[in-house]
Amino acid sequence: MRHLVTLLLAFVVLTGCAAIPYERPEDQAAIQKDLSVKPEDIVTMTQVYWCSNPYGDITPCQLQDALAIQTRTKLILATFSSQHYKPAMQTLASDVMCAHAENSRDTSPQFYLFTKDYALQVWPLNHDFKPEMEKKKLMLDAMTQGKTTFVGPQGNFVENTGRVNETMAVIPNTAIPYTTRTTIFQLINPCQVKS
Repeated sequence: MRHLVTLLLAFVVLTGCAAIPYERPEDQAAIQKDLSVKPEDIVTMTQVYWCSNPYGDITPCQLQDALAIQTRTKLILATFSSQHYKPAMQTLASDVMCAHAENSRDTSPQFYLFTKDYALQVWPLNHDFKPEMEKKKLMLDAMTQGKTTFVGPQGNFVENTGRVNETMAVIPNTAIPYTTRTTIFQLINPCQVKS
C-alpha cells in the first residue's frame, strides 16, 4: 500500500508543480507578515506535497502542494496566491503523538505525523522538486520532540478490515457481466496500538 502511494507521488513530482517563492528576503518578510510568524521562531522552510487523512477506511489522498514553514512549535502549510501567503493547514507539535518514516529517518523522502484525529503525510522538496532530506529531518525533529518515530514495518498504520468492495460491470461491447472485489484497508493511529 505504501509503495503505491510512493509511485503515485513520484508521478506527481515528475509532472511538477508551481514553485512557491520563499528564499528572497522580501518573500520571507511577506511570509512572516501574512502568517504572523516571528523570524526567530522559524526552524526551516521548504516546498512540500502533503496530504491529510482521518482514521478509518482509506480513501484516495488528494496531494496538495504548499510551502511548509516549520517553527519550533508548529508546522504551517501555506498556499500562495495574489502575492499573499495563506495557511492551508497547521499542526502543533504538541498534538503529534508519533511519526513514521518509510525506510529510515535519514533516507525516507517523506514522513507521516499522527495526531489524535488524522494522519498527515509530508514530502519536503527542494527547488528542483527533489527530496529535501536535511529539511525533512529538521521538520521531523521539531514535530516529534522526542516522541517515537517508527521506521519501516514498525508502527504499521494500515490494516486489512476483512471487508471487500464488490463492483459489477459489463465487458464493453458485450453483454457479459463481471464482478471485481477490492479489499478495504483502514488507516489507524499506530501511536495507540499496544504491542
